[in-house]
Amino acid sequence: MRFFLLFFGSFFVSFVLWVAFVFFEAGNPTKMSQWIYDVYAKKERLAKKIHGKKIVLVAGSNALFGIDSAMLEKKFGMPVLNDSVNAGIELPCVLYMAKKVIRRGDIVLMPLEYPMYSYDGTPGMQMIDFVLSREPLCFFHLRLKEEFYILWHVGFKRVWDGYFDKSKKAVTQGLYGAHHINAYGDQTGTSVKNRSAAFYKEVLSHVKKPEKYGKSFSKNALGWEYLAQFMQWCKQRDVKVIFMPSTLMWDDSYKQNPTERWFYEHIADEVRKRGWIFVGKPYDYMYPKEMYFNTNFHLIDTARKKRTLQMIKDLSKSKCLNNI
Repeated sequence: MRFFLLFFGSFFVSFVLWVAFVFFEAGNPTKMSQWIYDVYAKKERLAKKIHGKKIVLVAGSNALFGIDSAMLEKKFGMPVLNDSVNAGIELPCVLYMAKKVIRRGDIVLMPLEYPMYSYDGTPGMQMIDFVLSREPLCFFHLRLKEEFYILWHVGFKRVWDGYFDKSKKAVTQGLYGAHHINAYGDQTGTSVKNRSAAFYKEVLSHVKKPEKYGKSFSKNALGWEYLAQFMQWCKQRDVKVIFMPSTLMWDDSYKQNPTERWFYEHIADEVRKRGWIFVGKPYDYMYPKEMYFNTNFHLIDTARKKRTLQMIKDLSKSKCLNNI
């Protein structure tokens, strides 16, 4: 008995010390999350310049790279802010950051990446780093299982970096960063001439590895709880939310595989049966590999316009933006 008491006592003390070690560095910026922080910071500045109601795009990088906000603004006569950045920080953080720029009476378009619907409360390293280094208050908006997971999986090197490898220098080179974000919040510099051989090689790598989002889909995933909470928050502020398909590089298995086909044919139904609006059909937003820039979610600029025209067509047909 004494052995077990000593063992569990030592474990408890060690865990408490580890938690303290982690929390004392929380809020210290790291290089891993610098570009994401830079982009969100720029979009928050853009939001402050918009007076009155606006359309806000909320998703990950499929919308960052894949939507022409100027086209939406021209069509619907409202200012548009593309607040989409990176799906790697996971659904809870995407929604947490969106709340910073959404104002009463806004319209939110949510072409979420498909894995977000199946978020199961297992944060990846991008989310862990982003929460600890950039948005520590977001930690307390998470479920207990997520908080424990973060503390258990953060890793000594990541905490060490938080103390001794801090970074506040904005990213000014490379594909990702605020230097490629325009006045609407869209990514720029994604023409075919800017697509390097390395970028296209990354696109081609997905040809042999189609996604299995149907297989991993769960009707009871934690992601639905976060979405329900977000929808209630929006309702209290008279914010209209419209879910839409993400773009995704086409693969035959998305129709030939029964499980995958069910997912793409029914994800809209899963949203609607919760009383929410879903506009568009996923297959209409899937394009051949030539139309992607560097991943199976990131469109080249000409494909961005094609995808936006499809959004305009679907939104206009649904009439859900009438009388805005």
